[in-house]
Amino acid sequence: MIEAKNQQGAPVDWWFIYKTPEHTGSTNNKGFDFLYFDPDSGALALSPVGLDQDQQALDHTLSAIFNAPDSGGYIVYNDEHVDKEGNNSEKGHCKGILAFDKASDSALLLLHSTPRFPASKEATLPDDEAIYGQTYICISLPDYQTANQIAGQMLCQQNPQVLKGSSRIPSSLGKDEPLSLLFDGSGVNETKQPSTVRFTSKGGKEFLLIAKSRKWGEDFWLDLISPKLQCDLVVETWRRGAVTPLQDNRSDDYDEDLLNVQFKVEPTLTYEWSYTKDHAKWATALKNGTSSLPWVCVADINRMVSQEKRGGGSLCFQEPKLWEALKNAEEKLHQLNQVSPA
Repeated sequence: MIEAKNQQGAPVDWWFIYKTPEHTGSTNNKGFDFLYFDPDSGALALSPVGLDQDQQALDHTLSAIFNAPDSGGYIVYNDEHVDKEGNNSEKGHCKGILAFDKASDSALLLLHSTPRFPASKEATLPDDEAIYGQTYICISLPDYQTANQIAGQMLCQQNPQVLKGSSRIPSSLGKDEPLSLLFDGSGVNETKQPSTVRFTSKGGKEFLLIAKSRKWGEDFWLDLISPKLQCDLVVETWRRGAVTPLQDNRSDDYDEDLLNVQFKVEPTLTYEWSYTKDHAKWATALKNGTSSLPWVCVADINRMVSQEKRGGGSLCFQEPKLWEALKNAEEKLHQLNQVSPA
């Protein structure tokens, strides 16, 4: 049975992880402290163990995938290959794992932001990524066919760089199935028009997987996600180049980029870092007169002009408690952008 595992290694419908950058919270943080949320925990809280240790949700989930029966398979994709010379810049800027098992009619999707991860059954994060914040979301899919549906979207939108040496395809997989075509890279047909796959998790929670191809050529967050959800967004992504001016947004209010992220874990412990130390990709709905829905988006693509020519996607869902926790951590660039328009 392929499904997400929680902090104790038990099945869970879905979970979210926010890894903190090194030396935040305390000097003892080597970059593996993380905040964890799932439907059962009900709050975004500091994990008692780090991502460099075994007994935590990411390790439990990956171990179950890598050690699944022969009927199970998984496709690992990442825009940064372990072998940098093997990178293809025409492939999507997307990272994750699509795991499945036809025999048990089960599957999961793990979408994350960490380059060169995971490599060939290795659940350990690359050491040089410890300095940055990273996000992970894992969802137990309702059935095997939903994994095929997501693979079909990837063929026409994200076009991910599949790490074949880190993936496994079972012999039972039909050659004309989207999962098989995705692994082989033989069914890619990128379309200009973005698409949305609407699905429910195994436990019945609704998710939207919104994706675009490199042919679309517009800002992923301002021109696709915000109009699709009919709300303004507060966006946190990697920003190392030209960014589409916020004033060009189509809505009445500006969408906003973050300047700093700050989580107060307890009265004496605060994790705070600048966006320059964050490789995460996420957004929350900005509640205003237009929308009051608690949308949370976790993605694999940044808000930069250079990303307009890369495929990628975002998982969007409504979760009040997680929305509140992320909202409380936000320090925005909104006022700076209004005072000094581009």
